[in-house]
Amino acid sequence: RGMIYFNHYHTTIIIDRRTGPAACRRRRNKEGDMDEREEMTAEVMYGSKTKQAYELIKQKILMLEYAPGQPLRELELSEQLSMSRTPIRAAIERLVADCFVDETAGKRTVVSGVSVDNFVELYEIREAMEMLCVSLAAYAWQDHSQIDAARDLVDRQFELATQTPVDSQAVQAVDREFHRALAHLSGNRLLERETVWMYDLCLRYIFYSMHMNWSARIAQEHRDILGAIERRDSQLAQAHVRNHLSKVKDAVLMGLAKGFDPSVELRNAREGYTIRPHGE
Repeated sequence: RGMIYFNHYHTTIIIDRRTGPAACRRRRNKEGDMDEREEMTAEVMYGSKTKQAYELIKQKILMLEYAPGQPLRELELSEQLSMSRTPIRAAIERLVADCFVDETAGKRTVVSGVSVDNFVELYEIREAMEMLCVSLAAYAWQDHSQIDAARDLVDRQFELATQTPVDSQAVQAVDREFHRALAHLSGNRLLERETVWMYDLCLRYIFYSMHMNWSARIAQEHRDILGAIERRDSQLAQAHVRNHLSKVKDAVLMGLAKGFDPSVELRNAREGYTIRPHGE
């Protein structure tokens, strides 16, 4: 229960996602913290605030404002986000279930760490899922407006690539929307949701590729993927995705090996004075 299976061209993906209010309720009830009626009442009261807290904390994790391994304390987060501790606690439980936060001995919660081994595992799953997305998309898309919407994102990437300095955070935001658009073209809503989740798990690692000056090249690779889908060439689309993600993998591993710290650049970008000399 809670397992999601994908099987495509002899590739099997197994994802264990015991997430959502029901899963959290089971965990808390088992510990005797609150009965089901109380939990249902709290869910109605704090559902929207929990979602808001979840998104705010998750965004700070993905943008490396909360560093890997950093402790997450309910009281501090409550003060930072101007919320009560109840939705903060529920949000942290969801973040643990979604693998953005780790629970250590003594029930301490910390931002999940980064490591080469973890990145490689995530990359393998992401590659298989995105290849499945474009394989389905090549046959599933029905309206040219869907293709045009994805093409607009590629055009926006080219536009951002010409700016000086390059706004890495903006580039990455458009990149995320493009990969979401590819998943949407598959016509499989469950696959789209899980693909976006996997992208978010990979996002902190993707920032480790920012030592490369390749925004325009990425946009061109995206254009190639989309062109293959538009021509309904499933095999070519998969080949383009594999090539694209392989380059991302190599760039991330190089950044990790060099000790590149993307948090510095992201902080500068937030403060509006990013000046980044690029080098291949």
